[in-house]
Amino acid sequence: MKEIEALYRQHAPAILSFAWRLCGDRSTAEDIVSETFVRLMTRPGRIETRTARAYLLTIARNLYLSRLRRRLREVPLGDDAPAPELDPVRRLDGEARLDATMRALGEVPESERAALLLRVDQELPYDEVAASLGISVAAARVRVHRARLRLAEALREKEKKP
Repeated sequence: MKEIEALYRQHAPAILSFAWRLCGDRSTAEDIVSETFVRLMTRPGRIETRTARAYLLTIARNLYLSRLRRRLREVPLGDDAPAPELDPVRRLDGEARLDATMRALGEVPESERAALLLRVDQELPYDEVAASLGISVAAARVRVHRARLRLAEALREKEKKP
């Protein structure tokens, strides 16, 4: 139990940051962090300390994807679905720039967004990004590159809108 407490103290802030950026909601991110460590406690065997962060990030990502799939099954996607609110009056500085970046990040496909967040936000090397996502290092590099391109394009589009 002490090992799990130590892992929690060491990695929970990074897992929370990652989950929050994936889902965009702090409360949901906190739930994902809690569930991540519950899954760790119910896992048989020991976890290697050097790969713990990547393993925990993988659990958090999978929990996020499960929630997303469940939500997509529950939410009607017809014409009467509410459109995301856009505030054209805001300028891209300070909080408004962060808000625009988070929205643009939400438009990046999940597989690319996860790779980008692991690389940039969590500062993981490409080999750990690849291990966390279960892909090759080359694929991790491609996903991060594509995510950066899509994010830049989405931000340019948002700047063009009045």
